[in-house]
Amino acid sequence: MSQTIELGKIINTHGVRGELKLEPWCEAEEVFPLLKEVTVGQRVCAVERFRMHKNHVLLVLAGVDTIEKAEALRGSVVTAPREAIDLPEDGYFYSDLFGFTVFDSRTQRVIGTLRDVTELPQGEIYVVESERGEILVPAVEEFEEGVDWEGRRLLLHTIEGMLPDEN
Repeated sequence: MSQTIELGKIINTHGVRGELKLEPWCEAEEVFPLLKEVTVGQRVCAVERFRMHKNHVLLVLAGVDTIEKAEALRGSVVTAPREAIDLPEDGYFYSDLFGFTVFDSRTQRVIGTLRDVTELPQGEIYVVESERGEILVPAVEEFEEGVDWEGRRLLLHTIEGMLPDEN
């Protein structure tokens, strides 16, 4: 069975001709041009076109040509087969890292397990589950040191005050 990647969630309709408003959970400008079809719920649909609009994807799917058909899809998660998305050689999906141990090079210790990556207007945030609660680390180059795929570890470099036991 093919592994699927969640691309986003249909949060609304746009207009009266079946256009869907999608909250993207991926780099939509890079991913959607690669896709010929997506799965919405249990239904496979051809992608006719898409465009970006205010940090959302406006998506037109084959067979969804009325507001009533579009409304029926509201709340659905949109997925695609992983192999349909061609990543660069060193590229990966954040979901590949979920469950990885998070090691902090500054403190030289494991600080928790990567639970999620949350997207905020300012950028993505690693959500690390630790014994002392949730640790939030910006998913930016200044804090990222790499991924140890064999050891299933995400290597980060925090700053003082970022960890719960430092407050």
